[in-house]
Amino acid sequence: MTRRYWNINLEEMMQAGVHFGHGTRKWNPRMAPYISAKRKGIHITNLTRTARFLSEACDLVFDAASRGKQFLIVGTKNKAADSVARAAIKARCHYVNKKWLGGILNRLPKRDAAMLKRQLSHLQTYLGGIKYMTGLPDIVIIVDQQEEYTALRECITLGIPTICLIDTNCDPDLADISIPANDDAIASIRLILNKLVFAICEGQGNMNVLSCSINTLTLKWLYDISGVEVGQHFYWQVGGFQVHAQVLITSWVVIAILLGSATIAIRNPQTIPTDGQNFFEYVLEFIRDVSKTQIGEEYGSWVPFIGTMFLFIFVSNWSGALLPWKIIQLPHGELAAPTNDINTTVALALLTSVAYFYAGLTKKGLGYFGKYIQPTPILLPINILEDFTKPLSLSFRLFGNILADELVVVVLVSLVPSIVPIPVMFLGLFTSGIQALIFATLAAAYIGESMEGHH
Repeated sequence: MTRRYWNINLEEMMQAGVHFGHGTRKWNPRMAPYISAKRKGIHITNLTRTARFLSEACDLVFDAASRGKQFLIVGTKNKAADSVARAAIKARCHYVNKKWLGGILNRLPKRDAAMLKRQLSHLQTYLGGIKYMTGLPDIVIIVDQQEEYTALRECITLGIPTICLIDTNCDPDLADISIPANDDAIASIRLILNKLVFAICEGQGNMNVLSCSINTLTLKWLYDISGVEVGQHFYWQVGGFQVHAQVLITSWVVIAILLGSATIAIRNPQTIPTDGQNFFEYVLEFIRDVSKTQIGEEYGSWVPFIGTMFLFIFVSNWSGALLPWKIIQLPHGELAAPTNDINTTVALALLTSVAYFYAGLTKKGLGYFGKYIQPTPILLPINILEDFTKPLSLSFRLFGNILADELVVVVLVSLVPSIVPIPVMFLGLFTSGIQALIFATLAAAYIGESMEGHH
């Protein structure tokens, strides 16, 4: 197993409280080699040993992920539950973060997948993180040895390699790799999991798929996309970079819808508009009104830009509102709207920022920059900062609105799952239109303001 550098910093671990152990009267003598001192009645863990074993664990999971192995992360106590779920979702791992029901792993190989899924549907609260795990995991990561002792014993019985976070009251000989660390502090748990998850993600991105045949690649691609879950991301590796594939896929669908609609609208225009032509002309008139109200009489050349912003966000949000409600459903999840990704909203805001400066420079030339020293040169830094951050604030405004909408939907559906979905879907459609209108209106307002040359 090749050793790699994982940027494990002792100062960072101290800040997270990784070195704090249990009281000196509550310890396991087997942990003596991992303890460096006693302070105010508690044991202090030797962080040098922690860094060494954490690095070994990262090497192990990297190599396993590179070979396509499956991971299970277990941590059910309150302080670990959220960190476990977030880490597992980020690394596309299975997880248990509510309650370990004894015998889960022992029974898994003995039952067919269909029967197991029917049983798991009744235990969603406890086992939702392993509902798609149809076989035994290749490596199990355990956050607290004492709390998850039953899970650890099952892994030992089945011969599944384990990586265990152990405090000073644990037995370091039970797991394949034991990482001595504070298992009671949220910051400590999160730091250890983040290092392991980073190694897993690096390994997944290092998988060699060049030797696969085209048919194998196609089948694997279909399998991967069917594994997308709510809260997770489906990734592509493009030129060494990891990109959110579901954003690109849905964006292409949205762009295809917009181009198709535009083609239909101009294919055979009539002097006396038909129903379809009436609709498209109404949309165009609406966008013109928004542009004229915010920009003024010189709005004409900006209608295509404002219209593109409005329609892309509007249709993207609609795809996010419609697809999750089983109109188009993947076996294991959904394709999220592009605007649910902060990168997309930042890109839209950057386009608006470019348009903002382009409008001002086109109207006033280099004299546009004179406003930065008005009314006094002392305000130059503030004026520049305001000019550059104002359009970019649209990104966080749009993403925040969409995130709030998603949270409302999730809460309502979780409370009344059999009644709420359809009414909430229509609420989502309405709010998606409002979000698109707000973004387009503010973009037009900023462009108009730039052309007028004042703040």
